[in-house]
Amino acid sequence: MKELMVEVKTRENLGKNSARRLRHQNMIPGIVYGDKKPPVAVVVDPKRILEILHSQSGENTIFQLGLAGTDTRRHVMIKDYQVDPVKGNLIHADFVRIQMDAVIEVDVPVHVTGEAAGVKLDGGILEHVTREVRVSCLPGDIPEHIVIDVTALKIGDALRVSDLPTSARYKILADPEQTIVVVGAPAKEEVAPAAGEAAVAAAPAEPEVIKKGKAVAEGEEAAEGEEEGKKPKEARKPEGKQ
Repeated sequence: MKELMVEVKTRENLGKNSARRLRHQNMIPGIVYGDKKPPVAVVVDPKRILEILHSQSGENTIFQLGLAGTDTRRHVMIKDYQVDPVKGNLIHADFVRIQMDAVIEVDVPVHVTGEAAGVKLDGGILEHVTREVRVSCLPGDIPEHIVIDVTALKIGDALRVSDLPTSARYKILADPEQTIVVVGAPAKEEVAPAAGEAAVAAAPAEPEVIKKGKAVAEGEEAAEGEEEGKKPKEARKPEGKQ
């Protein structure tokens, strides 16, 4: 497979006005840095950078920057890029120099394969918690992705970083206990209350003042009943009088 090469030009005029003029010419500014060497300002075609970003390896693509008009070539990766928040156009790119014989660290996507048993048979929900893991390797050994099989997972089961397949080409740096995927229970449907229950729930409660008044009335009736049940004492006749 032929190695990818992107041609760039050195950029002498810096600043916002210069960058704006470049974009009007369908070019964008960029910076090349790293490997303990001074940064170099460059001009590059944004279409070439978008091709790399949209490829399977994306930002982990190793390619060569070639300086126009010279034989200078340098392995680089896209370290960062900026997009216009309104138009969505690529407006800037940063490139980092790469030594092909030196180990680097990159984030690699985790792809899920298979259909979990808990989803297929029991209606569970598969949650993909971690979609990238950090790995260290030589630039030529960067995997496009790491695949993990979820077929055997039942409801409540999970796969962690420690369950990812290993390789002699790279070392996974992420926490072994970090969750990759988990199968959750199916969402419960809310049951609507019956018509009679809804009517009872909607009925207004008896005002407190009525209850209190009723209690007072009952108390008064009871007091009157007690008075009626009592017999009046007979008047005592004075002694010595008939």
